[in-house]
Amino acid sequence: MRRNQFMASILSVAILSASIFTGCSGSSASPDATATNENQAAPTKEKEAEEKKDEKVEITFWNYPNYQVIDGLPGKYEEGLVAAFNEKYPNIKVNVEMLSFDGGPEKLSAAIASNSQPDLVYDYPGRIIDYARQGVMAPVDSMLQEADIKDIPESILNACKLDGKTYMYPINTAPFMLGVNKTFVEKNGLIDMLPLDDPLRKWTIDEFTEFLRAVKKVAPADVSPMTWFSKSQGGDQGTRAFVSHIYGGSVVNEDMTQYTMNTPEAIKGLQWVVDGVSEGLIVPGSESYNSNDAMGLFLQEKAVVSALYSAVLKKTNASVKTGEWEDILMPLPVATEKDDPRLEAYIGGIGIFDNGDPAKVEAAKTFVDFLANDAEWGKKNLMATGGLSVRSSITNLYDDEESKFAEKMVPYIGNYYNAVPGFAEMRTYWFPEVQNATLKAKTPEEALNSFVEKANETLAKK
Repeated sequence: MRRNQFMASILSVAILSASIFTGCSGSSASPDATATNENQAAPTKEKEAEEKKDEKVEITFWNYPNYQVIDGLPGKYEEGLVAAFNEKYPNIKVNVEMLSFDGGPEKLSAAIASNSQPDLVYDYPGRIIDYARQGVMAPVDSMLQEADIKDIPESILNACKLDGKTYMYPINTAPFMLGVNKTFVEKNGLIDMLPLDDPLRKWTIDEFTEFLRAVKKVAPADVSPMTWFSKSQGGDQGTRAFVSHIYGGSVVNEDMTQYTMNTPEAIKGLQWVVDGVSEGLIVPGSESYNSNDAMGLFLQEKAVVSALYSAVLKKTNASVKTGEWEDILMPLPVATEKDDPRLEAYIGGIGIFDNGDPAKVEAAKTFVDFLANDAEWGKKNLMATGGLSVRSSITNLYDDEESKFAEKMVPYIGNYYNAVPGFAEMRTYWFPEVQNATLKAKTPEEALNSFVEKANETLAKK
């Protein structure tokens, strides 16, 4: 993967000022019309838009925990967001339903199958573009003006498109990294093993392994050095990135036409995971953990390193941490000191479902525009995710060191493959093969060969 795919412009946000309902003036009555006829002339476009704005519309918004959880209650932040929206648009009622990252995709797929899907969802391109392939999404190109298109990297816009149409309105992004309990490391005299003096915090897989071994020696019996998970597909982008990258491999080839997870580098990466389980560096029973379970171990101080973390996950999970300990971001280990960090990205945004009611589609667009671009709430909502903007017009949104570090790591993001054909199906083949390897039902090579064979077949599907 190339470093320059995401360079220069995944860092921040611009505020849109144009409403989707604004129009041009209509023509006046003919010169010979009477005053009565003039008064009865057809409404101008502005009046039509104003009348339309007053129509009562009800829409349903399904959301994963994309915003900071307040008081341990997912959805509480959204209540304030909807209340602020209704101050401007009292005619649009927004019903919010929260989804879990683990069971949410299945719930939404079932809703689509029964034609009971919501009107919009905050998700990522991999799933939203797959829904578009099923013909249930409404294009959002009308929301993107020329200035917006210039402000958002082409690589991100392309990830949000299918057959030339944009089906996801992109909002935030963040590089996936590792999470580390810095407080535990400091208390146990291991802080010098973290390369925090390096601007990129770069460490090799050998240095990382020695760090986990040192953690194991000082950790209580119920605390694991590192999390891992393979019960379901949630968070699987993190485990694929780890396996493929730590010895210099890649998930897909440069033109994203073939999965490359069975190269010698990737096989060596999965072997490291298998050995880590055997050595006690990785939480035992990882095959029974989903990504939420593994995240819970880290947040509850039952693991020192989280295999999947980001500025977004750090922000949204801040209120559910046990205690006041400090969590920091670290890049994935690299093969040698000469290698640069290799990261993958989260991209978040809104997809609008086409449920056969144009009024609901337009109301959903109004809500999305407010959510992303309102002069007050646009920036507030972005920062509530802990993510960076997909736009390049504003930088340095955050003052804290970890957010600044996340921003610094954006240039090391590689190809975004989550919107390739068959992505959703490919994910169903990954975690069973990781389970097979960690349970030693297959060798890492056998597991990855099986995965790649099935995964490559999905790329040919439309």
